[in-house]
Amino acid sequence: MGLYLPASSNLIRLRTYLDRFPRSQQPAAYEFLTAVAMHRVFDVPLQCGDTDDPSVKYRMLWNGHFDAATNIFQPSPSGVDSICFAYGFCLLVENTLRGNVGSQWRREFVESIDHYDKFVEARALEKKDVYLLFVAPDFHQSTYNGFRQKAIEGYSAVLLDNPCLWRWCNICRTLATYRHLDLKQLLRSMVETFKTSASLATFKKGIKRCMTNWETDLLRQERTAYFGLKSYEAMRAVGRRTVGTADIMRNLKRDKDFERYYKVLGGGDLTQYIRDGLVSERLAKVIATPDEDLFCCVECCDFKSRGLRLIKAVDALDQEQANTARHGAWRRRWCMSAYSPCLRRSAA
Repeated sequence: MGLYLPASSNLIRLRTYLDRFPRSQQPAAYEFLTAVAMHRVFDVPLQCGDTDDPSVKYRMLWNGHFDAATNIFQPSPSGVDSICFAYGFCLLVENTLRGNVGSQWRREFVESIDHYDKFVEARALEKKDVYLLFVAPDFHQSTYNGFRQKAIEGYSAVLLDNPCLWRWCNICRTLATYRHLDLKQLLRSMVETFKTSASLATFKKGIKRCMTNWETDLLRQERTAYFGLKSYEAMRAVGRRTVGTADIMRNLKRDKDFERYYKVLGGGDLTQYIRDGLVSERLAKVIATPDEDLFCCVECCDFKSRGLRLIKAVDALDQEQANTARHGAWRRRWCMSAYSPCLRRSAA
């Protein structure tokens, strides 16, 4: 879409961001900012209500409109503010600029639950596969009580304030290999934390703990891929065909994101991490010497060709499975039609 996408950091500088728009457009601008943030988290195409393309199976849909000619935001006319169609589940996102005030619960709670119920019913989905994320600058106690009760009753609902959403975006920017199933795991843990929380304050602390644990687990799981990519980036920065471990380490330590990652990981043998990453991910060939390991950089085109071959192989398996399923369904229908006269005579 040919539309400027605001930075996710506007979530923690919300007033500065909203002051760019007339007061009447600020709720829609906030909806759009949140939809852009979730688009970055889920790494799927972003669409607006007037450009929605259902043929794109996985997408982030903001139900509002943007008039490029007049530069005017228009909120969603009715229904959910935004919907993320992810792999294996859907995420409904509701927004409000009402903060810690009583009108937040009165004006938003019933409407959000109604949108959720209609979405689940219209698509014949189970509540465990549809999550409701209510985003606001802050929350009133009545809002917390109402949504928590619904979560206890079986609704996959959770609250998220702007700083937490911004942090989620930052975590996903650091991670390289997370999947939609990993995002679903985080949402599930947040819902469980919501249900068991004793107060709004403990809930907010619990959400932060969920994100920290989720980030740490994924960083450990993707350690090899992360170190491979970062070490490859450091090798390209050096600019030589063959690069030593010391030069790679020197460049890595200048990277603030890497320093943060390494700290979360809890340290470890950096030399071994570099070797494992580059070799396991096929980004470099190692040349052992008495002094240090030297790495011969693999050209980008070779790495991409290998990746494309793997993708084609997986696509072929997926297509074969789909063809087998279609053939089995056709055969069952043929057998039923062929034997139905015999079955009718037998029943008679």
